Amino acid sequence: MCSSDLSVTVTGRGRASAPYDVATLRLAATARAANPSDATARASYALQAMREAVVRGGASEQTLQTTGVSLNPVHDPWPTVTGYEASLSLAVRLTDLEHVGSVLVAAVQAGGDGARVEGIAFSHDDAAALERAAREAAYADARAKAEQYAGLAGQALGEVRHVVEAEMGGGPAPRRMMAMAAADAGGGMPVDGGEGSVSAVVTVTWAIGHAL
Repeated sequence: MCSSDLSVTVTGRGRASAPYDVATLRLAATARAANPSDATARASYALQAMREAVVRGGASEQTLQTTGVSLNPVHDPWPTVTGYEASLSLAVRLTDLEHVGSVLVAAVQAGGDGARVEGIAFSHDDAAALERAAREAAYADARAKAEQYAGLAGQALGEVRHVVEAEMGGGPAPRRMMAMAAADAGGGMPVDGGEGSVSAVVTVTWAIGHAL
């Protein structure tokens, strides 16, 4: 085999992390009544009050999204229908994480007894930038390994011949932060946003062949 046919193939791994800067609140309003129209009206009224509260708290109306609507009979006992339960769900996107706790409290207070907080999810507004940084770190790791192997073989690293990126399952991995977002002066529960990390794995083949 001539020297121009020599190559080195290595796998590089990289990770990039950043604090989450977007919070998505999952809110709901539930109401029971003797007939479907009253149950729906009460749930709608409560959710509208919650909607207005989160907008006052800084959420953009354009980002609000209805995520669930349900209307079901209530049986007690089965199959006797004693009433109806209506439920409406709303996703709220916030980019000011310092006020997430106060917005949650304001929404529940506005919605009254039927208000529910179903959960909260954190994400990155520019996830693509984090993915690019992870790829850059993975490629740099692969190149450093390749240069070491080529040097050990007494050869110089040449051109790139092949690049394969491994498919990574799932999304950004959550990691806890030591600091907790403080509740503002208006009152609210403390919310720990945390940070997320993205990993990348790449396999690269370089030509080697010129003696050092």
